[in-house]
This record gives sequence, C-alpha cells and structure tokens, in this order.
Amino acid sequence: MLTSFYTALTGLNMNALAINVIGNNLANVNTTAFKGSKPSFAELIGGLGNVTAGDGNPVQVGLGVTSPGVSPVFRQGSIQYTGRSTDVGINGNGFFLVSPGDGTAYTRAGNFGFNSVGELVNSDGFRVLGYQAVDGVINANMPPAPIQIALGASLPPTQTTSLSITANLDSQAEVDSTFTTAVQTIDSLGAAHTVTFTFTKTGATEWSWSATIPAVDTGGDPTDPPTEIGSGTFTFDSNGVLTDPAADETLSITDLANGAADMDITFDIIDANGNARFTGYAAPSSVAAITQDGYRAAVLRDINIDSQGIIRGIFDNGQVKPLAQLAMANFSNVEGLLKYTGSTFVTSPTSGEPSIGTPGTGGRGTISGSSLELSNVDIAEEFTSLIVAQRGYQANSRVIVATDQLYQEAINLVR
Repeated sequence: MLTSFYTALTGLNMNALAINVIGNNLANVNTTAFKGSKPSFAELIGGLGNVTAGDGNPVQVGLGVTSPGVSPVFRQGSIQYTGRSTDVGINGNGFFLVSPGDGTAYTRAGNFGFNSVGELVNSDGFRVLGYQAVDGVINANMPPAPIQIALGASLPPTQTTSLSITANLDSQAEVDSTFTTAVQTIDSLGAAHTVTFTFTKTGATEWSWSATIPAVDTGGDPTDPPTEIGSGTFTFDSNGVLTDPAADETLSITDLANGAADMDITFDIIDANGNARFTGYAAPSSVAAITQDGYRAAVLRDINIDSQGIIRGIFDNGQVKPLAQLAMANFSNVEGLLKYTGSTFVTSPTSGEPSIGTPGTGGRGTISGSSLELSNVDIAEEFTSLIVAQRGYQANSRVIVATDQLYQEAINLVR
C-alpha cells in the first residue's frame, strides 16, 4: 500500500502551518514590541521494523513531517522615539508587569497612558505595576502595585530652612559704603517673603550685615521700617579670606501676618567643604550665586521616565520629584510564555517563575523614555520564508497527484 498520500498530506499541513505563522508575523509588522514566531519541523518516523538491507542496516521509510511547536523569537526590536512622555521601550531582557484583573501578565509593549482615575495603563487597559514613591522615596522591596499619578495634582509648599549667598565684598570700598542683595524665601503656606541683606563696610577688613523683611510681612504698615531678622559681622584676613564667623548664622522670622509658622532659616556662610562663601578681595562687590531650599505650592504638569524606570513628576514651579518606578520581570525560559490578550504574555510551567525587580538590575534591560520598541519582524526574511513554504506546499501537492496516477495505473491493470 502506498503511504505517500498521507506523507504528502503531512507536508501540505506543515507548510500551510508555516504560511499561517508567516502571515501572522507580517500582519503584525507594525505592532508595538511584537515578537515574530518560527515553526519548527521534524521527520515523522514509524516504529522500527525488522527489515534490514544487505549490509545489515535497518530499512526505514519516513511517514512525513510533523511540527514540535511554534516558538516566539524574542529578538530585540528597534527603539523609536515618539515624544510621548508615557511611552517606554525596553533595551535588553525583561517585561513590564501589568494587571489584567486577577493575576499578573507581562508585556514589552510600553505604549502606556493614564485612565480616568490617574492609573498608568497599557494599550489593553491593564494597570501597569511598579513601586509608588512615598514622600519622594521609592521602596523597590515592596510587592509591585498599580501605579497611580494624577496629572494636575498639587504639590504642597516646602518652607525655606536654609539659604546661601556666594559673594565678594570689595576691600577697596570706602568705610560706611553699603552693598545690598535680596533672597526670596517661602513660608509654610507657600507665600514668598523677600529677605534683603545689607552689607556695610565698618573697617579695613570688616563688614557688618543685616537681614530684613518688609514690615507688612509681620503686620506693619508699608511705611514702617523693615523688620530685622538677623545681623552680624564679617572679618577678613589680609588675603581676603573670611576668618569670622567660622560657622553658619540663623535668621528668625516670627509673627508673620498671614498666619504661617515661625521660620528659623540657616544662613549658610560656610559650604560643605568648609570654605567660606564670602570673600573680601579688591574687586567690585558682586553676587555669584544665591540658593534657598523652599518652594511654592505647585501643580503636576508632566512626567518623564529615565533609564532606570523612575517616573519623575515635572511641576510648574520647576520642581522635579520621583513619583514611582516601573517594575520589570525576567524569565529563565522566555519561549515558554503563553500569549495572552493583545501584546501580553502569561506564565506557563515551562517558562519558570518571574524574577521581578527594577530596570537595569538582575539581568533586566534598561528603559528608553518617550520611545517604543518596534516589531522585530524582518520583512525580507519573512518573504523568503514564504517563498520556501509555498514551494514546499506545491511540491507536496505534486506528490499527491503522482500517487493518484499510480493508483489509477494499478486499477487499469485489471482491464
């Protein structure tokens, strides 16, 4: 009995499978982070018989072809800049974690956005998981949870606790000459108060200083003298180096008219390296830098995501604060993952358990912000494979035609 009918049929089925896989790959050539698949083929062998050739070797005729499976190809796709602050692409290994409801799914498609309650979601509407910041601190040791960020949310004000001025006071200035500069400070309610520093030369190497705020800030009239909040003296040596004071001073603002809390502000005269911020050189009095650590209440306007997956909020007062960090998972056998809804995968017994952590750690890839990973389908490669599969299908169909003719000849023998 001829088995070539059935052998050729397996060839038709397997080449049709290959064409289906190629068609799916080409259909998803523009799908974000899509991973193409490749079918694998193996010869179909019957049981070992007792027939041997003259040299003693077994005589075996195959029964056709079968497919052990269709494997995804997790080759890196190209990264394309999109300009959307919520888009992220993965460079290297790993998957984002998303919550489809019950359980966890995994995806490399980082075309994220926000839903109506401010949760970060993927294109399928699944919530993106990560580590939420608490008071600007991210704890990646906690279990990943849905990331929630409300654009337009308010950032409370931060009261000024320290300020610094880096300046030179002219050693050639005449005694009783003055130099002034102003620093804006912020109270506990987020209101600004202008602190005016007046430096007066009192001797060859000495200057006195006084810090004041407008009288109206403490309940006075606009015509009243400013309220002094601190004063002191600077002494320089013959090289223009500040010798006294050798430590920072404190400015005290009390009884603010708007009801804000009293303020004790460190006047940072000595920097972190122990160097004085003031010099007494023979050069015009001038200010090189002014800093203070308070800021007004602000509104969250946008976000950005860095290579470690940290989501930072950009506020309209110029402040940038960590809000959350994306979680990522890696697997010992990524080809064992099962395709789920859309561009997501779920685990299977052969994929192994996920290794979850932050981007750039534990073999996990890094993040490209405002970018997306493209499909890894190579059109030229798929077209070549399509031609091979098509020819394979045609060849097996010819085997069926030839076998049919052989059967017809056998039937004609009885005539």
